[in-house]
Amino acid sequence: MKTLWRKMVAVPVALSLLLCMLLVGGTVALAAETGTVTGDYVNVREGASTSHKVLTQVNTGDKVTVLGSTKDGSGNTWYHITTAKGTTGYIYGTYVVVDVQYKPDADFEAYLTAQKFPDSYKPALRTLHAQYPNWVFVAKHLNLDWTTALNAESVPGKSLLIDSAVKANWKSMEYGAYDWEKKQYVVFDSGGWVSAQKEIVAFYMDPRNSLDATHIFQFESLSFSSAHTVDGVKKILSGCFMEKYAQAFYDIGKANGISPYHLASRARQEQGTNGNNLGLGVVKWTDSKGTVHDYTGYYNFFNIGAYEKDGLSAIQNGAVYAKSRGWNTPEKAIEGGAQQLAKGYINMKQDTLYLQKFDVVDGGNGYYEHQYMSNVTAAYAESGSMKSAYSDEMLKGGIVFNIPVYTNMPASVCNRPVQADKNNDNTLTGLSVTGYSVTPTFSRYTTEYAVTVPASVTTLSVNPVKSDAGASVSGAGNITLSGEETTVSIKVTAPSGLIRTYTLHVYRPGGSGTPVLTSSKYKIETNITGIAPGTTATDLLQGMTAANGSAQIVTADGKPVTGNVATGQVVQLLSGGKVMRSYPVVIYGDTSGDGAVTSRDLLIAQRHILGISKLSGAYLTAADSGKDGTVTSTDLLRSQKQILGITSVIL
Repeated sequence: MKTLWRKMVAVPVALSLLLCMLLVGGTVALAAETGTVTGDYVNVREGASTSHKVLTQVNTGDKVTVLGSTKDGSGNTWYHITTAKGTTGYIYGTYVVVDVQYKPDADFEAYLTAQKFPDSYKPALRTLHAQYPNWVFVAKHLNLDWTTALNAESVPGKSLLIDSAVKANWKSMEYGAYDWEKKQYVVFDSGGWVSAQKEIVAFYMDPRNSLDATHIFQFESLSFSSAHTVDGVKKILSGCFMEKYAQAFYDIGKANGISPYHLASRARQEQGTNGNNLGLGVVKWTDSKGTVHDYTGYYNFFNIGAYEKDGLSAIQNGAVYAKSRGWNTPEKAIEGGAQQLAKGYINMKQDTLYLQKFDVVDGGNGYYEHQYMSNVTAAYAESGSMKSAYSDEMLKGGIVFNIPVYTNMPASVCNRPVQADKNNDNTLTGLSVTGYSVTPTFSRYTTEYAVTVPASVTTLSVNPVKSDAGASVSGAGNITLSGEETTVSIKVTAPSGLIRTYTLHVYRPGGSGTPVLTSSKYKIETNITGIAPGTTATDLLQGMTAANGSAQIVTADGKPVTGNVATGQVVQLLSGGKVMRSYPVVIYGDTSGDGAVTSRDLLIAQRHILGISKLSGAYLTAADSGKDGTVTSTDLLRSQKQILGITSVIL
């Protein structure tokens, strides 16, 4: 019998797996098997049900010895295991992958090669094939550079974590993610969400970290399949207040061509076990004027439209949205949500959980902006619910997984840092050279500086000031100079171990040296600011000095700028025709990138604040006219006053 993946390459080969098992009472005892944990903070209990006492916890990647397996009253599999530290107990089967030895299979190897899976994907795929020989692994080649995509998905506000649920080293302290004046993380989405550190984003974004029998379900197609059953939906909603709507989820999913497992797991992800007032249909409040707003009887299982705006809470706006759509029964709420998921995501090529979190496909609306969830762990976590819907027999079928492959991926998988109460502050608050001026003006997030000294100077005292007392600094102090240029690398190690490098170029007369861009009129840091709307490219260039080189202004796609400059354009510093450094242009208030500050810019900034669409890079900086690291309604008001001529131009 041909497996589904073999049908795709027309190679008829059969593979059988033999597990030595012995039935002892109600438990199947496995012969000296090992397993790998696929979840964090997973409980090991005295018995095979959630009613038993918790003995300890294990985390993703931990190895356990599998002594046997059994079923609970609901038919769910539990493994009898011993942890690496010697604790013996029971763990829910979804969170353990029993290691199965892969036997050399020339046909499967040929298939992996035909799909052009990188070598770093293959070990995990071989293990999965040994466990489930009928599963089909399709390489989804994205033609996106890994680093470019990771940087885009790591922009503050894009990939979030619950502040109270994670420790300091998982939280970003990059520009826009941390408020240095208030000494607190910038909160997004009105619910205590903060930006994830890039290394955390990398872990959840790297497909290779999800190539196990549970998390691979975030790559499962979200279209309806004959493999879906009402019983599967019931398993996802078991113990949840929406369990009684299992048939509705199934029927609506089938009618709309959407996986009912996806609908059920998404609703449960949004509502939790007991549901919020939107899911329960009991939203009602009295405003400051004493007016009662009663939305009882309107349901919104998917929390669509539920975000703070116009003085209303997320729950209140979600209820307003539900009423505007006529969702006055649970079934109508499921139907409406299903149709929006189909139209807004699945039909726009975002047809897996992974692609609904990471918008790395262009379904007609570009990349990185059209994302259903900002929670960086959402797809990874929700995959467990997706898998739980399948019975052991169903898992033996030909389930298809579309696995993303980026270009220029790192050779090894991106590891996830162990959580620790040590922050990521690897910044400086000052950098000076005794007796000389450093350019550009110091800024925490600017990492390239230069200083020129007389040819007679042979030593220099470099004085960094670290931001966090628990950080360490190396590479500074008394520096011996040699030749026309000496490069000083100052490494700042955060309490968490994260390293940032500041580079100081020291020039002495007698040669061309590396080009340096300075200005007494504009502020040159990571970006160039202090530019008024209506400034021409000629005016901007005349207000700067390019020592040992030249400067030019280009658009984001590299075309020369001859008229007025605008946010998002780039000043390039060149030497011998080679671009040595690029400085994005920022005009405060110009979020649209047209060089002017108008009502259109206010709308764009407002949509960012509401979470409808996110600004990034120079455009995000332009929206932050208060220069405090976060975009708020105060910034909108400041720009509005500028438009009306009430206040002067913001520089």
